[in-house]
Amino acid sequence: MAAISTIFRLLLLISFVPSLFSQDTVFDVELVHRDSPKSPLYNSSMTPFDQLQAAVVRSVDRASYFDKRIDMNTSFDIELGLEYNGGEFMMRFGIGTPNTQSVLGIVDTGSYLNWVDCAGCQCFNLSGALFFPNASLSYKKLSCYSDECNSFRMGRCNTDKTCRYHATYSDGSNIDGIFSSETLSFTSLDTNQITFIPNILFGCNSRSLHTRIDDPGSSIGLGPNSPSLIHQLAPKYISNYFSYCLDMFDGGDASRLFLGRGKRTITGTTMVTPLMTQDNFYAVQLNAISIPDEFDIFLPTRSKLRAGNIIFDSGSVMTILDTEVVDRLVLELTNYISLPTVETGPLKLCFNVFSTEQEELLPGLWFSFDGTLGNFRVRPENLFRWFDRHVKCMVIVERRGVQVFGNIMMQDVLVGHDLDKMELTIIEKKCTELYKP
Repeated sequence: MAAISTIFRLLLLISFVPSLFSQDTVFDVELVHRDSPKSPLYNSSMTPFDQLQAAVVRSVDRASYFDKRIDMNTSFDIELGLEYNGGEFMMRFGIGTPNTQSVLGIVDTGSYLNWVDCAGCQCFNLSGALFFPNASLSYKKLSCYSDECNSFRMGRCNTDKTCRYHATYSDGSNIDGIFSSETLSFTSLDTNQITFIPNILFGCNSRSLHTRIDDPGSSIGLGPNSPSLIHQLAPKYISNYFSYCLDMFDGGDASRLFLGRGKRTITGTTMVTPLMTQDNFYAVQLNAISIPDEFDIFLPTRSKLRAGNIIFDSGSVMTILDTEVVDRLVLELTNYISLPTVETGPLKLCFNVFSTEQEELLPGLWFSFDGTLGNFRVRPENLFRWFDRHVKCMVIVERRGVQVFGNIMMQDVLVGHDLDKMELTIIEKKCTELYKP
């Protein structure tokens, strides 16, 4: 019986030959927002106002988490005792063969580890799908003597000689599991073609005991460090590049993640700025915020980051800026916008808006990043959101510490990370227009 199983495994691996992939291969993957009805985290009792208010809290908590990692100069949570804090969008992928199991995993551009809650897991939250390793012929536990385990800083040798990991977080949570490899598959939304990638490294969780943080039971790390998904795929299967377009209106059905760079040219006004990495974050240099011919606000030169001064993070909803910058921005915009202001609590600048004509008085802002093509205009609809009935607020939060460029300001633009040229690009393009022939 063991011999038959081995033969099946060999046949499966032979069928997934890396040479079939060219460097212009792109995996076009669906993204699901955590507040979408498609999400296992969806709460039907929450209004859009409730969702935005909850997003403010998550964004501030995530920035605090970034601060602690930067202060400790590490990308490894196990060294910090930090509370896990995931992202906002989930990607759909398949895991295992020959009976592929469908999974939704949080996409985190600030994380390096891929993990899935496995069958039998003592999990705090079973809202997501569990992975059944015994049902897959391509699943493999990694030995604690393997090169993969030795290069994995969380890896520990267990009594059965498998590569185990354990993390304890500051909220009393614990995560335990086996460092493993498995075949992942992606279904292209354009062609409906399924592509299988063997031997992807991931954590198979056997215990995930959290006390308050929700997650769907799976996470995909897209940070620059090994063993993140982009680090494993490039350059063997795809170019060292990924991009995403986030759609947060009407259920967000057009949100997509593109792994790799294709031949197709995407046209539109383009911003390009140098991309830097630190502690598994992607950072850029933001120099000024302005409305041309009205005001310029220059960012302070000091920064907690060694390179750049703001983290570009798809997992944060709100943009977090230094308190002095936000104070100046509030002053300038209050003078510029002829609408009555209203206090809401967590957000610094809100206006009473009772008509379409009044809504049109809300402006966009220019963000000036490093580089000759570094100017990016954040549109009014990406800068102000409904916080309550007849109340629209600026989605920028003040805070001392690390600065974060959040995903509401990335709404309906294509954000690209080129890890060969080390460039971040933003192309003004509605997500739905990316799929037109």
